[in-house]
Amino acid sequence: MATTEEPTIELKVFVDKEKSRVLFAESGKEFVDVLFGFLTLPLGTIVRLLGKESQAGCLDELYKSVERLPTGFFRTEACKTMLLRPINGAAKQCCQLKVRVDDTEHREVYVCRGICCCARADCACSSVPGAVCRCGKSMTRVGGDRPEYDSTSSTAGAGSVDGVFVKGDIKFIVTDDLKVATASTSLMLSLLDKFEVQDPSSLEQKTIQLSSDKIISLLKRSLTSNGPLTGHYFDVDMAHDDSGIDMLHENLHHEQDNGGEHTLINLNISVLQTKDNSSVLYAEVGGDFVDLLFGLLSIPLGSILKRYGKCGSKGCVDNLYSSIGGSVKGFLGPECQSFLQSPKLAPFFGCGSSKILQVEELSPYKEEIGTCFTCFKTYGFSNLTYCQGKYWNINSTHYYPNCTEPVKTTSLCEVDPKSPKEECENGEAYVKHGHQKFIVTDDLHVLPLSLASTIQVISEAKIQKRDLVEKELALTKPHVMEIFKAALVTRKALSTVLLPPMNMKKLYHHSFGLY
Repeated sequence: MATTEEPTIELKVFVDKEKSRVLFAESGKEFVDVLFGFLTLPLGTIVRLLGKESQAGCLDELYKSVERLPTGFFRTEACKTMLLRPINGAAKQCCQLKVRVDDTEHREVYVCRGICCCARADCACSSVPGAVCRCGKSMTRVGGDRPEYDSTSSTAGAGSVDGVFVKGDIKFIVTDDLKVATASTSLMLSLLDKFEVQDPSSLEQKTIQLSSDKIISLLKRSLTSNGPLTGHYFDVDMAHDDSGIDMLHENLHHEQDNGGEHTLINLNISVLQTKDNSSVLYAEVGGDFVDLLFGLLSIPLGSILKRYGKCGSKGCVDNLYSSIGGSVKGFLGPECQSFLQSPKLAPFFGCGSSKILQVEELSPYKEEIGTCFTCFKTYGFSNLTYCQGKYWNINSTHYYPNCTEPVKTTSLCEVDPKSPKEECENGEAYVKHGHQKFIVTDDLHVLPLSLASTIQVISEAKIQKRDLVEKELALTKPHVMEIFKAALVTRKALSTVLLPPMNMKKLYHHSFGLY
């Protein structure tokens, strides 16, 4: 039985064997397209692809908190799904990559199965399974793929000169720290000078094949290391990299609020910390604060880098982002330049976090298809011709229509998966806002507030009650921006932001055993 061979991308690396280092690589459009595709991935998708071992600050712990939190704490069942499997706003492009990294199903449309649904006029649909239709029924998958994802319309199809994001079939140079530029003699000479290579023939040239698994591994290295190509080629263990910590110290507590809004409505928290300001054990918070933290998982990596630059990662993905407006500017498709520099959220994924980070949201999906409401509910996209077709009746020697419905079109209209049926207006929150309280630990592990959970955190910290103090804080927008930033690079996000700045360096040296 024949098996389909997994697609791979070819990459030629130039290796300094004496120093055990990959200096740079030469590639075609396919590899560069995949690298730029990293920027469109939501943070929650990255954590999931990396098996909740991304080592990107507190993101793994945030993701696991969403997994463990009962569905009843979310506004709808679909809210939890949206955070654990966020949809990529650039899914249409990323589905055309030669090697796909994101395995999220982006093409499906979900509707309820009710033929007598009250949403008949504008057939309510969703991109998220489990969303609630206007009739109150849960939406399940419809057969076939959306017409807009038709592979025949791909701009990067077989034989195409252009790539998914890149224009033309040209060669690129990618350095070990993922700076991308078009290949040229002057660039080659400058790189040889930079790496002090006197004899170019001394470099070893190797061609490697990158499968989906290997590219996912490269993604992880790019988040935590400044030499992901070397790490991959020599199979170096991914050790904890604290290279971004000092830069975080310098940039925290200096956020500017360009909008002039210094406060967030009712965002008050209670912090349990040590009296000597050495650490925060946890914060007692409401659903509004938890919603802001969870919303980070829906934000694209490129939007984080746009806002925070180098401080948005301990690795070198910021070099990828910088290359778009720098060394490869003019070599990207007309629309690609814009949505790679400012990746957008999928429809209805907007939330409090995206508002603070100024990430835009795409318009809801709307489509008019050539089939009646009943046939679409029955067959989905998989058999649109049934509704328009006819069959031959042997007895009467006449053609009869397969479907007798007079209206042969259906308008699909995407609804908000975060809004329960009983709510008339759309809402942005994932988590219910109410009287329920939560505790958020220093590494942003979220738990419903209970006596057992608070005692457990204190016991694990091995700190006596006499050494603890509770403080009430009203968080401003800059505070939240700083917590987001710290959450990306350190597992002590609350201590980093909420303790006095003078204690930061001491805290980190103590945390990483540098004394």
